[in-house]
Amino acid sequence: MRKIMAVCVLTLLTNMALAAPPLNILLTNDDGYLAPGIQALRASLLEAGHNVFLIAPATNQSGSGTSITSQGVAYTSHGNQVWSVAGRPADAVRLGIGHILQDNPPDIVLSGINFGQNVGQDVVVSGTIGAAVTAVQLGFPAMAASAEINFDEAATGFPSTLTTFPWAAAVITDLIQDPRTRLQDSFLNLNFPTQKTPKGFKPTKLAASSILSVDFQELEDGLWRAGYQMDPDDEPNSDRPLLAKGYITVTQLGISYEPLDIQTVDLSWIESAAIDPKAGQASPIAP
Repeated sequence: MRKIMAVCVLTLLTNMALAAPPLNILLTNDDGYLAPGIQALRASLLEAGHNVFLIAPATNQSGSGTSITSQGVAYTSHGNQVWSVAGRPADAVRLGIGHILQDNPPDIVLSGINFGQNVGQDVVVSGTIGAAVTAVQLGFPAMAASAEINFDEAATGFPSTLTTFPWAAAVITDLIQDPRTRLQDSFLNLNFPTQKTPKGFKPTKLAASSILSVDFQELEDGLWRAGYQMDPDDEPNSDRPLLAKGYITVTQLGISYEPLDIQTVDLSWIESAAIDPKAGQASPIAP
């Protein structure tokens, strides 16, 4: 009987492996290659058996959009398929696809998990979104992912965001197994709330607002920094208010800033996808 059971289990595992082969994944971000969000996602992807190539900026490049470093970039190998790039997220994607992985192209480019939401019109300046845009422009499927920050936690290091990264990473790891998440000519932008029990997935549209204001204040070091609009007036069915209510928001974004209609896909299936906030507690894997 034990032999029969062992054969059945082996057969099941073999069939599962055949049904969902590991993916080649180029993993990047704009917070830097050692940031907690990208490290949580890398650990989850590796635990699931995927072949992960972490190629990300050496330092924080938030707000860099799709910009590149025109004078060229240097990069450093840290072993274990981890590289840091002295440039921007778009540089990391271009260098990864065009050089580091030129003989082993990725099945998908994942950008994130970003430290802070990328919703509304703020996606235009986001380096997280810029990396995904760059990948799709180069002909590769991509996905961008971000975790919400609550500004009232700034003094304590945003602890609720840090606890969101592991379970969000587990959700992303499950989602990318579904080929419907790997779009052509567009990509999915996911934003995860800090609530311990999210209300579910919600396909939606970008809010019309930006939290970036033009109310500049001078800092002690002589720099001037813009403030934030904390309560923008948005349509209730757009991504910013839905994220605040505890939904994982999903927007389909294109690769051009021109006002063209995007050929949308049916995303209703994602509303029934499984979410386990207790998942993703894997031990961190060293770079």
